[in-house]
Amino acid sequence: MPKMSMTMTEGVFLVWHKAEGDEVREGEVVCEVATDKVDMEVEATVAGTLTRLLATPEDVIPVGEPIAFVAAEADGLLDGMFDDLDDPVPDQAPEGRAEPPSPAPPVPSSTPAAVPAARRLAVERSIDLATVTPSGPWDTIRLSDLGTPRKPGNGRAAVARRMTASTQIPQFVLYRDLDLEPATHGWTARFVHAFAQALRQHPDLNATWADDAVQHHDRVGVALAVDTPRGLLGPVLTDPDQDSLDTLATRIADVVERARAGRLGLAELSAAATTTVSNLGNHGVTGFHALLTPPQATALAVGAIEPKVVPVEGGIGVRLRCTVGLTVDHRVADGVAGARLLATLQELI
Repeated sequence: MPKMSMTMTEGVFLVWHKAEGDEVREGEVVCEVATDKVDMEVEATVAGTLTRLLATPEDVIPVGEPIAFVAAEADGLLDGMFDDLDDPVPDQAPEGRAEPPSPAPPVPSSTPAAVPAARRLAVERSIDLATVTPSGPWDTIRLSDLGTPRKPGNGRAAVARRMTASTQIPQFVLYRDLDLEPATHGWTARFVHAFAQALRQHPDLNATWADDAVQHHDRVGVALAVDTPRGLLGPVLTDPDQDSLDTLATRIADVVERARAGRLGLAELSAAATTTVSNLGNHGVTGFHALLTPPQATALAVGAIEPKVVPVEGGIGVRLRCTVGLTVDHRVADGVAGARLLATLQELI
């Protein structure tokens, strides 16, 4: 079971797209899994043969637990797959560790195939599974076939967990009106690009508070807040300042489209985010305070971009302006550090 986000601890298995004995290619979709954020396709990380499928539809499986076995000749089959877990998978099994158990004996043809949860429920309700019409793959009876639909993912629960944790962080917000002229368009890409550059120039803010100390990051990972039918998602753009503005704009448009379609890649949800950018300007919001997403130390809230009457040399004039709010973990940095970062952001914009 892959880790599809920084907060994911378990997933609900949905469906296999392959059967035991099938050959799979690296990058080929083999199954689908649901988290509290999104339903996702899982791709094979290596070419080989599916020798045994362990997961069945509607099984709740902890991250890192096996869902299938693959026979492959590739070296380093598991390298990097669980780098985000507290207990990484070892390079090889400890000496004396038992081999995976042999497959269970085949179910007699007279007994309908059913997922464990459905079989238990059938016993509780005294339901004869032979009278149930299966809807799962390979004519497997699922919970929904017994009148108990699978509980849909609760995106608000994920947001609630993150924001409740955020309230435990001493944080402050700094507001600044940015002058956007002579810049013209592509605002989200421009802000993400400039903010990543600014964080790289102010490494004291591209950091995390952990183990009673500030820990700095070598890379900049920007989680882009995207409103989707499944709730708020934060696909991660790693080192976006290394792209050209045109390339980044194309990259962002693609990520947003796939996020709203529920087709984000594993890397985009599980990559390490060091900050978040949230843009509500297109909804007419002039300025707002974005709460931190632990363990990130900063968040940039982008308001509406609009002409504003401002003082200019010799009188008043109209300039294209935008109010941004920079939220900072006070354990990591003080207000003056945030003010300096905003000044750099203005210069880069």
